[in-house]
Amino acid sequence: MAGSISGLFGLGNALGLSVQGSLMDRVGQRPVVLAAGATCTVALASFGLAGAFGGPVWLVAVLAGLAGVTVPAITTAVRAWLAIALLDEGHRGASYALLSALFQTAVTVGPVLVSLSLLVRGPVLAVGAAAVMTLAATVLYSVTGSGHGPPHLARAPQVTSSLWTPGLVTLLVAAGLEGVAAGMTAVAVPGVMTEAGSAPLAGVGFAALAIGEVLGALVFGSRTWAGSRGVQLPVVQCGAAPVAALVCLASPQTWLLVIAMCGAGVAIAPSSVLKSALLDVVGDEAAVARSYSLLVAAGLVAAAAGNALAGLLVESTGVNGLLAFPVLALALATAWTAARRRTLHAEPPAPRR
Repeated sequence: MAGSISGLFGLGNALGLSVQGSLMDRVGQRPVVLAAGATCTVALASFGLAGAFGGPVWLVAVLAGLAGVTVPAITTAVRAWLAIALLDEGHRGASYALLSALFQTAVTVGPVLVSLSLLVRGPVLAVGAAAVMTLAATVLYSVTGSGHGPPHLARAPQVTSSLWTPGLVTLLVAAGLEGVAAGMTAVAVPGVMTEAGSAPLAGVGFAALAIGEVLGALVFGSRTWAGSRGVQLPVVQCGAAPVAALVCLASPQTWLLVIAMCGAGVAIAPSSVLKSALLDVVGDEAAVARSYSLLVAAGLVAAAAGNALAGLLVESTGVNGLLAFPVLALALATAWTAARRRTLHAEPPAPRR
């Protein structure tokens, strides 16, 4: 039951990101973040109370789903704001890399805080802390958010073109394949560590992965690289599958697996930064929030699918064998992007008649 409720929260999060991104493009970022943040805070607090006092399972499930849908899409709001707040392309690229690094830092720190909360006071403290941090993030964004930027950023832009461009489809499919790889890895690594009698090292491995992603994003974003972003993406993706193969080969030795996980994070990070940056190229700037939220949601749904697929295959392949599938998924992502690289370049404006 706990797994099902967790799944409801994750699916709600993916759905909520898409809805909030669409609303941001229509009514502005701040009102959406404020409404979602307030609702999520109440839902999380109610979820914790319902669990603590033995509330009915259906109520706990509904509150988990509501909390997932209303997690405030602050990262999406900031990403959309950066696209129009920074005029220099180099500055925008660096800011996208920093945003990615901050996100991965939160992914690393979050589970640690949950573990500490469970040790101190149990799950109620963990959920309560999540509610407090959600409220704090919402208030902080409302005070320092996009309304303090240039005057033209305070109003919602008008969407003027189709959202579903060929370039966006290319990025979404690539994000989906990479999400499947991440989801299968999330199942395989704990299984490998458990079979080796080193279950606690699974957390260390994922922390190493996140640290690698932070380092990779910061290093990649700290300088200007040759070629357009549409050319750079399939190039950096070429390094992901070989590193994933090293993760597979390192699985018999747990300490080698941890090191390989860090290397995988470094190799994957530039792809995430470039997919985010390419949204400025393949779509309308008035629909950046929707495009970015769809990109994140595609990764979340694909990761959940990767989890499920790993669960179906593990009996026939073993946990070590599961690590071969992320290699295949990342190779397919590279081939897909390379085959459709022409969709990742800005089209010249139509001549005036």
